[in-house]
Amino acid sequence: MRYRLIVWDFDGTLANTMALALSTYNDLAARHGFRQVDDPAAVQGMGTRAFLKQHGISLVRLPLLVKEYLAATRNRMDEVRLFDGLPEILARINASGCRQGVLSSNSAENIRRCLRANGVEDVFDFVVGYPRLFGKARAIRRLVKKEGVEQASFLYIGDEERDVEAANKAGVNVAAVGWGFHTLEQLARESPTYLWSCIGDVLPALFSPGDVLPR
Repeated sequence: MRYRLIVWDFDGTLANTMALALSTYNDLAARHGFRQVDDPAAVQGMGTRAFLKQHGISLVRLPLLVKEYLAATRNRMDEVRLFDGLPEILARINASGCRQGVLSSNSAENIRRCLRANGVEDVFDFVVGYPRLFGKARAIRRLVKKEGVEQASFLYIGDEERDVEAANKAGVNVAAVGWGFHTLEQLARESPTYLWSCIGDVLPALFSPGDVLPR
């Protein structure tokens, strides 16, 4: 195994929350007078800052919107499924002795409800909710220090350009996944360590040649 600690983003990386996120966002947008999302595909190639600007959301109002979003989705997290194939991959990584955690802009409570419903909560050593859309690099640095691993032994996995940007700023390796919110083309521009187009790309990238992949 190439890494001692693998930390996953949650929404769009582990969990297929796209439909829930869009319906919840549109409800909040109608309430607050923001522009709604009519075409999900049109916003997938859009950076977070560009999305906020195009939909009339100021950075001043963003923390309140995030708080309302987390509260609105709390009681529906046990309905959310992980992407197909990931529970098995998580178990195989765990069997290798590599530790795993979650660092996400979602809340720890929401994340744990989903992980528990999917039967994988015990795979993770920790779950960290960092309810800020920007500044995740600081949270990654804190995790590296707290968990006592070298930067080279730490891998962050995310689906948005801001995930890749944060990991690069924190000086850790980062895998960008193409099954989440942002497109592969957009993610590639941020120069991730790995660019995974499908879930089948995960295990071959994590194990060194000659390693026996856990069953």
